[in-house]
Amino acid sequence: MRLFAEEFKLGTIEPLMTAPVRDWQVVLAKFFGAFVFYIVLWIPTLLFFVIFQRMTGQSAANSPGAFWGSYLMMLLLGMFYISIGCFASVLTRNQIIAAVISFCAITLLFFLGLVQFLILDVTANTRDLLGYFSAIDHMGTFSRGIFDTRPIVLYLSMTILMLALTHQAFQTRKWRL
Repeated sequence: MRLFAEEFKLGTIEPLMTAPVRDWQVVLAKFFGAFVFYIVLWIPTLLFFVIFQRMTGQSAANSPGAFWGSYLMMLLLGMFYISIGCFASVLTRNQIIAAVISFCAITLLFFLGLVQFLILDVTANTRDLLGYFSAIDHMGTFSRGIFDTRPIVLYLSMTILMLALTHQAFQTRKWRL
């Protein structure tokens, strides 16, 4: 949540904005910095599979599709959720408020798929639409090794949309300083 909020609060955004870089380069650099950190956090989990195979002599992931599908889904969800965090961070000077905004938005999106089970008088089309945006359903599908391009396109396009909104909000905030 410190991506932009703390820079606005401390006034360190001014040297960044006077540097010879464009606004979209600043947004992308902050996003990819957070994304690379996210990936570095997940890399050690790959060692668990290697250790398991060395200890037992068996493959931990019986299905390579399920193995790589789970990691691909975590990568896509991480990209999208980090872009939401970037957007929330550019909206405020306080990183706690940015964290609350991000948490609420991510929680709403994550549990959107459960709404179809809570509301009983939902049409089949509405149920399918809610299921399309359900991260829980997507994770279940990918963890079974079923690769569907619709969630891939959804999360990539939503990440790009959130980064575009972050860029617009950053430009707006820049001129208010």
